[in-house]
Amino acid sequence: MVQLAPGMTAEQASSQRQNTTQLLSATDANLKKISSHSISSSQQASVSQIRKYMEQAKAAEQAGDVQRAQNLASKALLLSDDLAKQ
Repeated sequence: MVQLAPGMTAEQASSQRQNTTQLLSATDANLKKISSHSISSSQQASVSQIRKYMEQAKAAEQAGDVQRAQNLASKALLLSDDLAKQ
């Protein structure tokens, strides 16, 4: 069951789910790019945090909390973008 935020339509929830999937795919691509380089222990800690956000986003989506899933996926992507630039 999808938990809709107040005022959110089923169409908006579906759109957020698609956006979350795109965010997670982009994050995964960044992680693959990052893994091709040697990284420091602090960067490795960031990778662990990114993976945790991704897992939490997937769990939130499965629980029907599309807003939380999108927020977590966005955090994961922002962190991975930053790390990929280093």
